Amino acid sequence: MSRKQPESIADILAKMARQTSLGLNLEQAEIWEHWTELVGEHLAPHCSPHNIKDGQLRITVESTVWMHKASYIKWDLIKRINRMAGKELVSDIFFRLGSDEEDTPEEQGKEG
Repeated sequence: MSRKQPESIADILAKMARQTSLGLNLEQAEIWEHWTELVGEHLAPHCSPHNIKDGQLRITVESTVWMHKASYIKWDLIKRINRMAGKELVSDIFFRLGSDEEDTPEEQGKEG
């Protein structure tokens, strides 16, 4: 009777990343981690990624002025994110006004 060699934690996590939603969540987390690189040092302090749902990245901006400025880089930002991910991770961007703490009742509990 032969015993199967135990798998390393790294191998188990790599398999989970490929075969479960964990992988998608980890890929999406890269957006938060590289936010300043993606949008630039000038814009990053005035907006932040809020969540991703059905391929749409929702970005919270602090004012209508910054929303307008961010809208100019929308399509370039989608390209940068997808290039970083190596696949189409984001297909559209929606800008929302306000802070991250200001969720509408329908958005509460629907992160992801």
